[in-house]
Amino acid sequence: MTLEEFTAKLNSSTFWKEFTYSETRFSPRPKQQVELADGIVLIGSLAYVFQLKERTGATEDPEAEGKWFRNKVLGKATKQIRDTLGYLSAHQSIQLTNTQGHSLEVRGAELSDIKKVIVFLATDALPRDCRETQFYISDTAGFMHVIAAQDYLGVLDTLRVPNDIRLYFEYRKSVLPRLREAGTVVEEPDIMVAFLSEFDLPVPGSRERLRAFVQDLEAFDLTSILGDLLAHIQNPDPNHDYYRILLEFARSSRSVWREFKLRLVKSLDACRAGNPCRPFRFTVSDNDCTFMIAPLDPDWPSAGPDGERMRTNALLMFTEAAKYAAKSTKGVGLLVSKDGDHICLDWCLLDYRWEKDAKIENLLATTDLFRDVKERMLDSFFFRTD
Repeated sequence: MTLEEFTAKLNSSTFWKEFTYSETRFSPRPKQQVELADGIVLIGSLAYVFQLKERTGATEDPEAEGKWFRNKVLGKATKQIRDTLGYLSAHQSIQLTNTQGHSLEVRGAELSDIKKVIVFLATDALPRDCRETQFYISDTAGFMHVIAAQDYLGVLDTLRVPNDIRLYFEYRKSVLPRLREAGTVVEEPDIMVAFLSEFDLPVPGSRERLRAFVQDLEAFDLTSILGDLLAHIQNPDPNHDYYRILLEFARSSRSVWREFKLRLVKSLDACRAGNPCRPFRFTVSDNDCTFMIAPLDPDWPSAGPDGERMRTNALLMFTEAAKYAAKSTKGVGLLVSKDGDHICLDWCLLDYRWEKDAKIENLLATTDLFRDVKERMLDSFFFRTD
């Protein structure tokens, strides 16, 4: 497997197929075809542009390997990223097909945050000064991340959640120039430990603390659902509206995923047991979004035309009420129902400005629809302690 194939597979599983583009060739003019980048991830107004450099014809000569790094990684790759930014600026839109097979228009003017990432795969003979090169600053393109392939794998494998990966690269960009100015050399795991621990700066040799990091996948991981969300949607909209649901999860950190999964598991348990259970809700103020998860009442129909109408109406009612109660702009709703041995997940997303609504006010005032809520600060990352 080549570095390009490896990175494409890694990105599509982490950032989902809907947001990942590994085939980026387009025609800026007739009879001309160019590659926008080796890989692109687009999450709303956030973009990652990747250039990938893999050493072929490797030698055991440090001088030759260092020359390759300077020419291909610091030379050609940085120029290619500048070209990518140029293409995005010069063209109003560029049509690309993502890994899910959907064709979308990429508009550079709508990308407010572009992270430039160069991933390289070198040999053991690469000189130390090259291996310790972790970023490059261009006069025209700004800060570019330079990261070894094994370290990029480590970042995605440790963080798992798209928004936490975004925050990590922002942290990386903020600390690396300061470390260089201070003459301090750290390895990628040292940066990861500092990020997870909310340190002001990474500390050399702190990578051992990663052994105590709690990777509580069972508690937060939603990849099995979100990574194949299209398969869970009956009669999907041809305009791919479900992307907007994925986008709200992509903008949320591990703590939000953990809270969502906790309520999802409780809803699934209630649904399978046939027990009535009030809807769950919580709001992420930073994203102005309320999440609602509810098991369908076991006395309500769930199958056939009547069941479909009931599920649709219940999902909209619960989601609207939860969104309204929180006075948030967006609401993501999930209704869990059971048809025989089959579990059905119905999703919706509401996105409109909050306005006073007498009907919903009356519903909330006259029914005990939701549990009480209280404000809490949530930690995303935990370490084992003695």
